[in-house]
Amino acid sequence: MALAVTFAQAQTAGEPKPASPATLEFNKNSTASLPWSDRADFANAERGLIARLPDNGVIKDKNGRVVWDLSRYTGFIKDGAAAPDTVNPSLWRMSQLLMDAGLYEVVPGVYQVRGADLSNLTIVEGEQGITIYDPLISAETARAALDLYYQNRPKKPVVAVIYTHSHIDHAGGVRGVVDEADVKSGKVKIYA
Repeated sequence: MALAVTFAQAQTAGEPKPASPATLEFNKNSTASLPWSDRADFANAERGLIARLPDNGVIKDKNGRVVWDLSRYTGFIKDGAAAPDTVNPSLWRMSQLLMDAGLYEVVPGVYQVRGADLSNLTIVEGEQGITIYDPLISAETARAALDLYYQNRPKKPVVAVIYTHSHIDHAGGVRGVVDEADVKSGKVKIYA
């Protein structure tokens, strides 16, 4: 109930508040010495790109309901756009770097799908199949990430899934990349 009341209050709060003088001062002082003209991190963020997420990063469930929409963020976090006063410029720049969503080759045999939700799905190719690290937050986003991989790489079976830690954005999508029967039979190993 308290959460519902808080949500309702937030919805009726109106326009966002301006940055406080303390926030303005902190953002200015904490980032003043950073090399803003160095754009190497933007070039590095695109290194290894194989294919972009289709549909501008909009992922839907089987009923057509949107479960992830990266385009809601790319609309206001644009490369080159200045950070609003309420956002630390370093955080804003990091957000800009995260907008290049798609399938990336990290090194030969190791791939990532970035931007399909809050975390990255990592795929390591082996002789018998692929191992998936951190299968995202939902079955739909994990399935879309794996589909993008399969559109650009050999369709080897998933033989293992590894959860690097217990946050939902690193485990919640497991049913989008493996079948429970394959796990129970031992065909797919789960490591947590």
